[in-house]
Amino acid sequence: MIKFFRKIRQNLLLEGNTGKYLKYAVGEIILVVIGILIALTINNLNEESKKEKLKIGYIKSFQSDLEADVILLEKQLAGFEQLLKEDSELSRRLSSPNANSDTLIKIARFEFTPYFDPSNELNLNTFNAMISTGNLDLLDRDFAKKIQEHNAFQLTTLKLVDFNLKICSDVGKSYVQTYPLNSPFNAINGETMDSFWDEANENQLKIDLNAALTSKIFVSKLVSSGRATLLERTKILIEAIDKILFED
Repeated sequence: MIKFFRKIRQNLLLEGNTGKYLKYAVGEIILVVIGILIALTINNLNEESKKEKLKIGYIKSFQSDLEADVILLEKQLAGFEQLLKEDSELSRRLSSPNANSDTLIKIARFEFTPYFDPSNELNLNTFNAMISTGNLDLLDRDFAKKIQEHNAFQLTTLKLVDFNLKICSDVGKSYVQTYPLNSPFNAINGETMDSFWDEANENQLKIDLNAALTSKIFVSKLVSSGRATLLERTKILIEAIDKILFED
């Protein structure tokens, strides 16, 4: 193609037709410019297509993280709900007018446990990837703001849960260091352990058991409340993403 145009220019020069040569040269320049513009347009369209695919990929991955969070949060809430139910029943029995020393010793020795599931995590990989790569800018401004706000609430909830679980754990550790739990893994059992409970200070046991049980019930309620709110917000965001993907 280049040789063809060059041959035309050479013929025009040989003919001495300067006017036609200049017109042709201008026309050739215009064609080259148009060709460059077309190439740039195609390249830009390809880049926009790549960005759009990358954006949709991030949105779908982020939604998958949220759906995994829903499963995780529902499992955590169910576990703490069961603990709260069991501990509330112990509280009811200990607070009953019929409760006596035997009730206290039986619950403290054989039934109450300060343990709970300490796991506290969420699926933040996609959001963190968008932040680290700067690809959060690929998203629409309103949607980017929405997921940033959600991530901030996630982190706040994680901190709230960590803080309260640590408090409850510290109280529980103090309790089990004073009062041996009923466990098949105990190194000491039999009459030696029986004598401990026979000689336990009842008033001090009331204080310590009340602290451990109250802490566990309070933290279970607080942690579950925070997770339930996060669960609801997560479901709402998933629905919003469904609408975005449907429109695209």
